[in-house]
Amino acid sequence: MFKLLIHKAVNYIVLMFLSFLIILNSCNSDFDLNAPYKSIPIVYGLLDQSLDTQFVKINRSYLGDSNNVESAAINDSTHFQNITASVQEFNINDTLNPISIYPLEEIWVNNIDDGLFYEDSQKVYYFVPDPISLSGFDTVYLNDENIYKLFLQVPGTDDLVSAKTELIDGSGLSYNQFYKLTLKTFGFNLLNDVDLGTSPEYNDHRVDWNTASKAKRYELMLKFHFDEVSTQGQVTKKSIVWDLGSQKSINSDGGEELNKKFNGLAFFELIDSKLSGYASESSVEKRIIDEVEFILTAGNEDLNIFMDVNEPATGVVTERPSFTNVNNGLGIFASKYQKSITGKLTNSTVLELCMGQITSGYKFCTDSSDQVTGISNLTGGVFVGCN
Repeated sequence: MFKLLIHKAVNYIVLMFLSFLIILNSCNSDFDLNAPYKSIPIVYGLLDQSLDTQFVKINRSYLGDSNNVESAAINDSTHFQNITASVQEFNINDTLNPISIYPLEEIWVNNIDDGLFYEDSQKVYYFVPDPISLSGFDTVYLNDENIYKLFLQVPGTDDLVSAKTELIDGSGLSYNQFYKLTLKTFGFNLLNDVDLGTSPEYNDHRVDWNTASKAKRYELMLKFHFDEVSTQGQVTKKSIVWDLGSQKSINSDGGEELNKKFNGLAFFELIDSKLSGYASESSVEKRIIDEVEFILTAGNEDLNIFMDVNEPATGVVTERPSFTNVNNGLGIFASKYQKSITGKLTNSTVLELCMGQITSGYKFCTDSSDQVTGISNLTGGVFVGCN
């Protein structure tokens, strides 16, 4: 979700800029639209200490001689040819002398969604910090007790582009202990009814977690994992993702208890919506059920404000305020942190996936002998095994 909203925000900023140029051009036909023009750096970076590689997207505003919408599809329109940039780490009590300096290196990526802008490849910048082993915690790659600053110098200009962010307290973000124990012990349960002859009674499922300090917004996603086996015997690991929405904490101090709740029926309807009309369905022999994964992502205060400002307008007034924490530029340099938890599906949930009215046509099965036996005993012989 964070990635999706930032992608929309980038489009919004550039389109607003284009609209402004068009209005100026229509007001005075003698106005030289392509008079000397200064490109504005546009920065999008989210530091996450749980990741071994940190990425920053750096673009520039542009003004072409032709239609600016057409220019947007040209790769070079929004790229700087040469920049000098780094992310520097500072002790919170000494923000003048860096502890570490990470020069940003460029790389071209190709996994780009369809849209208005160029789709062949994009230039992004990255750095790879050394791992940090903290007692009692997983390995991290940035220190959440320090401050990180971005510095960017564009050749031919005297302006120094800068931004800074604190990191989220990773140790403070956690799933509720009782929920973790329940998911691990009993599994992901969406209904208790195992009688295929009656209408199922779906359960509500609630995910509970504890907030972290220096975090404000929380996004929860569910990922259902399965192996898709083709009629030729080829096995492909696949997943279906469900965006369960966001929650905001009262403040950024941490220690609050938040939750998201959804009904079991919605899960099966999601599976149906994702697989109905699947072009290669005729080549699928079976789908082997694996597990569900909950992915909780926390964003800091600056990221929360940025996302609030750039959410779609719903009222009559579409004008919105702008927000950036980038000096001499636009965009956002902020932080996020992510934690996941997994669980197996209960017998009743597996049975509903394999034999229920909504999803029985999608060839789900289980390779767990315990579940095959358990479901057979509960139902008087219904077989949900893969072999």
